[in-house]
Amino acid sequence: MTLYRIKLVCITLILFIAGSGCKEKDELTLPVSIHLKIGIAPSTPYNYDEYEYLGFGNSYIRVQRIRFEGEREAGEDVFFETDPKIDLQTLEFGRQPATISVFEIPQGIYYYMKWDINLKRITTEGIFDENDTDSLHIGLVISGAYRSLDELDEWGEALRIPFIIAIDDTELFSVMSHNPEGTSGIVLSGNKNHEAILLLAPYNAFLSISRESFEEAVDISRNNGRQIILISRNENEELYENLLYRILLSARIVIK
Repeated sequence: MTLYRIKLVCITLILFIAGSGCKEKDELTLPVSIHLKIGIAPSTPYNYDEYEYLGFGNSYIRVQRIRFEGEREAGEDVFFETDPKIDLQTLEFGRQPATISVFEIPQGIYYYMKWDINLKRITTEGIFDENDTDSLHIGLVISGAYRSLDELDEWGEALRIPFIIAIDDTELFSVMSHNPEGTSGIVLSGNKNHEAILLLAPYNAFLSISRESFEEAVDISRNNGRQIILISRNENEELYENLLYRILLSARIVIK
């Protein structure tokens, strides 16, 4: 009788261990909804006053393809990419993030998470009035206004000159993900929806740009005869390369 009881206990223990392993495996395959968004990061307090002559308005992006690569503490690594034939339309965004797409990713603790985002050509007609950009292959537009150093408007205030940063659709955003604290340990739990917000930081990109560089970049619009600053691969190329490098470098994705 004693021997029988011992065997029964052993069988029960083995079944319990096996059942726990299956449960853990199942949990690691459960999907979590990730809302991939894009927005403009606000200026940081220490440089707000210094860069008050810059203001950023609506921006536009069109995405061709998204690749995701994630490595977890437990469970298999995760990789996917979207079909480039999917026609994602031009998306308008600003300080308020806009949703690019929604994905389902296995839950778990990720110590590595990277997104590669390819751009697609935007049709600029109807977005802004500058006809000079229609022939450019633009995938991302960041627009705003610059306050002139010397020129005044009709009310005696510093003249606000619109500017456009037109980024080529051949550029790739390869961005690492972090949690809100800025570290790479990201916990995705199945009991909540998560946001992955791609934050562009044009304020930071302008840290190394002098106001004199802006003044030299001012041109007259062929469309309406008003002053404008157009920064693209074909216009103000040196300024474009400088800003593009810093925008790509400072981009980050925050997982909430």
